[in-house]
Amino acid sequence: MIDCGEGAQMQLRKSRLKFSRLNHVFISHLHGDHCFGLLGLISTLGLLGRTADLHIHSPHGLEELFGPMLAFFCKNLTYKVFFHEFDTKEPLLIYDDRSVSVTTIPLRHRVPCCGFLFEEKPRPNHIIREMIDFYQVPVYELNRIKNGADFVNPEGEVIPNERLTRPSEPVRKYAYCSDTSFYQKIVEQIKGVDLLFHEATFAQTEKRELKRRITARLLKQEK
Repeated sequence: MIDCGEGAQMQLRKSRLKFSRLNHVFISHLHGDHCFGLLGLISTLGLLGRTADLHIHSPHGLEELFGPMLAFFCKNLTYKVFFHEFDTKEPLLIYDDRSVSVTTIPLRHRVPCCGFLFEEKPRPNHIIREMIDFYQVPVYELNRIKNGADFVNPEGEVIPNERLTRPSEPVRKYAYCSDTSFYQKIVEQIKGVDLLFHEATFAQTEKRELKRRITARLLKQEK
């Protein structure tokens, strides 16, 4: 979950996602509309009998704010809550597993604030079952072949990997950049993402004014 405002639980129920699948919460900054729902969510997870750890990633200060409230309102939780706080000045890898990595995107706001770049990891190739059967490839060879290895049959013939597999889907990238003014530094980091969520201060009717301000800011930076 990215940010946790007051309506987070309602939106989670609307999405029909299981509460038990939520293991990591990423908080962009310490403004109420981005974290006021956190205490209620933690309490609800306890009422549901959760036992798995919950990890909360945020800029510095969240544990100090929420620690006393958790101790008072949620002291009998059936699971543990871990806070992982990060600096917001430079991009940092804050989460990494076998399927995805999460890197912070420093933003420009009134308080320390970061967006998040989610990047999928490359997946193994897909086995072509008909070719595996045709060449009588043993089951114990399949993992090697998925990861790019050729197959050598008992007669010593090398069967190229591309004959036995097809490429997996291209990896996807998602950038979440909320509550920020124009910030040239993030452009390079989010370039080429498949999906971008970004703060939009101006309505479509103010497009001309937006262009004027961006041009003026760029000229100022060049000086």
